Amino acid sequence: MTGVYVHIPYCVRKGAYCDFCSTADRRDLIPAYQQALTQHMREAAPLAEGYLVDTVYFGGGTPTWYGAERLADLFGEIKERYKVLTDGEVTFEANPDSVTEKGLRALRKAGFNRISLGAQSANDGILRDLGRRHDWAQVVNAVDLAWKTGFENISLDLIYGLPGQSR
Repeated sequence: MTGVYVHIPYCVRKGAYCDFCSTADRRDLIPAYQQALTQHMREAAPLAEGYLVDTVYFGGGTPTWYGAERLADLFGEIKERYKVLTDGEVTFEANPDSVTEKGLRALRKAGFNRISLGAQSANDGILRDLGRRHDWAQVVNAVDLAWKTGFENISLDLIYGLPGQSR
């Protein structure tokens, strides 16, 4: 068994706490990146012969800002070239403010079955201090939309140990 990780390094705004390779507001780079990812998947596929893929993970950045259609196309490429288990876990990361019902439906239809939401905190003050673009109500709305569109495997990323927090 093996897993496939696809890094989507684009987001609306890079958080000050973010240590991941990402760049903010550079939609102009996305078409070339999509083409490069597709080409790399084709080139790497022979190296994965004989392996079953039980996990596919799209992280970032903000994959949902990159676009549901592009993510679906990339996953289609993976399914075409790699032996992905039909019951494998297929995850994408999302920020609560980048989730739409249309996008979630498209991703679910493409075969994604898990969403990892970057909630970061349930405290609106901390979210503001972190420079997040969403509030807790948007997290709740995103979870509701995920349930509504057929996602049963939903996780929330939370940050703890921030300056000013107590035990």
